Amino acid sequence: MVLYRYGPWDGTQAVDPFTEDDLMEHLADRLLDRGDLQSVLRDMMQRGAQFDSGRRMGGLRDLLDKLRQRREQQLGQYNLGSVMDDIQKQLEDVLNTEREGIEKRLDNASRQGSGVGGQGSGQQPKVAPESGDRESGPTTDEPSNPRPPTPDPLREMLERMAQQHLDKLDQLPPGVGGRIQALQDYDFMDPDARRKFDELMETLRQQVLQQYFQGMQQALGAMTPEMMQQLAQMVRDLNDLLEAHRMGDDSGFEDFMEKWGDYFPDGIENVEQLAQHLHQQMAQMQSLLDSMTPEMRQQLEQMMEPLFQNGALQDELSDLMFNLGRMFPDDRGESFPFSGDEPVTLQEAMRLMGDMKGLEELEQSLIEAAKVNDATRLDADEIGRLVGDEARRMAEELQEFVRMLEEAGFIKRGERGMELTPRAMRKIGERALEEIFGRIDRGLAGEHSLSRYGWGVEQLDETKPFAFGDPFAIDTYGTVMNALRREGQGKPVRLSADDFEVWQSSSINQCSTVILLDMSYSMLHGGRFQAGRKVAMALDSLIRTKFPRDSLKVAAFSYFVLPIEPNMLLDTYWIDPRGTDFPEAIRVAREMLGKIHGGTKQIIMITDGEPHANSTGWGWSGFVEEGGWSMRQAMEDTLREVGRCSRDGITLNTFMLDTEPVMTTFIKSLTRLNSGRVLFADPNRLGDSLIVDYVKNRRKVD
Repeated sequence: MVLYRYGPWDGTQAVDPFTEDDLMEHLADRLLDRGDLQSVLRDMMQRGAQFDSGRRMGGLRDLLDKLRQRREQQLGQYNLGSVMDDIQKQLEDVLNTEREGIEKRLDNASRQGSGVGGQGSGQQPKVAPESGDRESGPTTDEPSNPRPPTPDPLREMLERMAQQHLDKLDQLPPGVGGRIQALQDYDFMDPDARRKFDELMETLRQQVLQQYFQGMQQALGAMTPEMMQQLAQMVRDLNDLLEAHRMGDDSGFEDFMEKWGDYFPDGIENVEQLAQHLHQQMAQMQSLLDSMTPEMRQQLEQMMEPLFQNGALQDELSDLMFNLGRMFPDDRGESFPFSGDEPVTLQEAMRLMGDMKGLEELEQSLIEAAKVNDATRLDADEIGRLVGDEARRMAEELQEFVRMLEEAGFIKRGERGMELTPRAMRKIGERALEEIFGRIDRGLAGEHSLSRYGWGVEQLDETKPFAFGDPFAIDTYGTVMNALRREGQGKPVRLSADDFEVWQSSSINQCSTVILLDMSYSMLHGGRFQAGRKVAMALDSLIRTKFPRDSLKVAAFSYFVLPIEPNMLLDTYWIDPRGTDFPEAIRVAREMLGKIHGGTKQIIMITDGEPHANSTGWGWSGFVEEGGWSMRQAMEDTLREVGRCSRDGITLNTFMLDTEPVMTTFIKSLTRLNSGRVLFADPNRLGDSLIVDYVKNRRKVD
């Protein structure tokens, strides 16, 4: 047994943004307007959907807008001109440490030389008399003649060396790159300054290498000479692998990844993917360079030159860049116009280049998804990382909504792509019926009775005296009471034929209908065909749910007549809008009804045009007068077919969506000949008129 616990929403519970019913209702509304499932699904994929429940599903266009807003936000936030600021601060700290160290050494040397008994003081130390001396009495010190200080060669050498180092520091270039190059050959006097400079160089070296070989941070560790040699060997093997790939041999890929796989991220399955990954990483560095001013680009290039003292590694990296450039000759990094104020470090800038490149690739993925109407290949996690959690949710919804419709049994995959299931068709018909009943008197929805009573399928609460031919549905209580009122009290109660009381029943008659739907050009372009299609689906739903004994068939007509099943109404492949062959359409409908025995029979013709005839089978040429068939002939043929309908007991009801005078007169003549009805309806109110007419005017034919 499953237990459910209910409580107030506190903001932590997950709430589905929409349900299968939301999707189906939206799908039904759009299909009734357009009738093309593929177009509606494409529109939902690209534009999203606003559901009646108030929920909303974003589309690919919304995702693209968010992505582009994110890119503009990034460009307007960061300042690449600050990339070197952090390195400049660390260099200043190195230089200050060196200067302070030099001054400290000079100060220490000076104190040692000027102290009592210190070297180079120029004075002899006083010696106290020994206790064993025979001289006694007061003594008088003889005046001493001070001698000049004795020069100290070591101290002088230290001073000269210190001055030389200070001069070199004063002569350093102003730029970070030039300073780093100059300090590579500088002999630090202060060990702390040397340590700080070495740490800075190692940090920069690791940042650059990790940009090229993303995923190898754990493998690199400390950049010892041994590690540099190992890295050089890895790049050498990589170059050999790429060269072999160029010659068509990828047999060494698995051995290479077995040996050096720790230097690369997971998921690389072949040489092409490996090369593409490396190229993207190097393109990001190129993008950083191209996005800088010429002066800053020069500084960064100067800074990077001395990072690799291992000549073999430098050579192999140069060969690697050449090999990748040969594989991707037209794919360089792109510059980005950053204009913000927020400073970034070099490491942050390189990561930012990766994000900007990722946004570009993601934009192409979204555009491609819009072209093929398929979001399943989108990387929702990457979208979330680059654009945000809301964008990730939107991507997941786009990937899920088609699957939700499939699992709910509303659509399925067929030969022409996605197709509607019978369950979906029922939902769409119900939706059409709800829309129509939402505009008309709901009291009409259940009205299906006749003005007289007879044998039917529904027993009423009223009774009546039995008459010959009535069903023998006896009201026992009423029958006995009739006998008692006639005979009075006493036993036995004797019944006569006049005492019998029977239950009345409503006469629910059977009605067979054929809808003739004009699919001419004027119907298609005025939205009239869509209105007729919606009405046909609503009537089909009404009959199935309210009047199961009735039957409905549909035929579309232009220069030919095509009987179609209700589930074909939302397809478009069969539509051919040339002409309006009234006589042939009425003839086909009459034959369809002729196969049904009993009940009321009617033809509902929905049109806005004038009749043409095509009885000769000449196709489109038969519509014009030169082909032998004038408008008068078409009208005469139409009246002839209507007369046959009248003889067969078939009523023709016409719903005109135009009020052209000639056609109005002609259609009215049909009603006089057939005793049918003509209703002039606006396409937007066609459903109201037709459904009300159907419910109120059904009659039983004895």
